[in-house]
Amino acid sequence: MNEVNALSIIETVDIDNISNTMNKIAQMQAVVQKTLKQGHDFGEVPGTSKPTLLKPGGEKICMLFGLNPEYEFLQVTEDYDKEFFSYNIRCTLFRNGQPVAQGVGSCNSKEKKYRYINVDTIPENYMGASESYTDKYGRTKYKINNPDICSLVNTILKMAKKRAFIDAVLQVASLSEVFTQDLEDMGDLIQQETDNSTMTLEQATAIKLSFGKYKGTTLGELVKQDGQYCDWLFSKNEKTDPVIKKALGIILKAIQEAKSKETDKAIEEVKQEEKTENEIKEEQEYVDPFNETIE
Repeated sequence: MNEVNALSIIETVDIDNISNTMNKIAQMQAVVQKTLKQGHDFGEVPGTSKPTLLKPGGEKICMLFGLNPEYEFLQVTEDYDKEFFSYNIRCTLFRNGQPVAQGVGSCNSKEKKYRYINVDTIPENYMGASESYTDKYGRTKYKINNPDICSLVNTILKMAKKRAFIDAVLQVASLSEVFTQDLEDMGDLIQQETDNSTMTLEQATAIKLSFGKYKGTTLGELVKQDGQYCDWLFSKNEKTDPVIKKALGIILKAIQEAKSKETDKAIEEVKQEEKTENEIKEEQEYVDPFNETIE
């Protein structure tokens, strides 16, 4: 039996054909990069070397190449009593009925983003484990056990499918050179970690900047120190962190309401003064006919 080694493989390869194929791959990658839109089809996370491919971007790539995904369950665990759910799925991309790429993905309810929820304060009757932490905005928050994991079953299933899908898409035209999927659901996690839907004025003013010349300064202090910089962050800088923008919006609204109340109070005081002056004037001009002297 003849041994197959690297050299024997190279000798059977058509170098010119490989060169043409590599050029086509590079061209396809360029087309994909030009077609996809940042923030919708792919996202960039600070500190990572490559952008992460999102599901809309994967679907657009499939449309470009005429690919159709099909899914199959490799392993499923659904235990409602123990509140544990796990899905392992394979995605196969077909073109004209022929498989061209496969990917696998899994998701389960023990993952941090599903197992825990973030809260500002621990509920009064909560009996489970908890963990406090300080987020990047200087806010103290707590992680507690998710009290309603069963309602996330469909979400967990869809995440497993999405991971398998992205894994398969990245094999098309060697797109793993351009994108990564390691952080393809990072947007959801960031949203959970930085949720600001119930942010109060007190929380907004306590948020600290983690960048620039005012790094470490709270927004409450910044509003007093440099109003123009706050205006730039809030309305003129498109890259401003959404949590920072939300907090500044709350603070600026509170300031406007306070100024409006002061203005209303000043107007009311002026009205009262005018009313008092008019009353005094009327009293001075009034002559009581019963007090007139009769000659």
